[in-house]
Amino acid sequence: MPQPLLMRAARLIENTADLVHQGCPLPPDVAEDVRPHLQKALRDDAARLRALIPDTRRSGAGLWAVPDNPS
Repeated sequence: MPQPLLMRAARLIENTADLVHQGCPLPPDVAEDVRPHLQKALRDDAARLRALIPDTRRSGAGLWAVPDNPS
């Protein structure tokens, strides 16, 4: 799977976990007491995706990094 896709998916899932934490409305068939479990599951899923990305792609500059010695 392309690394940018993994990074984007992880970021979207983390943002969703943040929204759940901030109290966004849950679907009508989801009980409110599930909120902390849903948030944890989303954060765990994002962490699993990030674990698939090599460390070299997680540094500050990310996709826009330019190699020091382009060849």
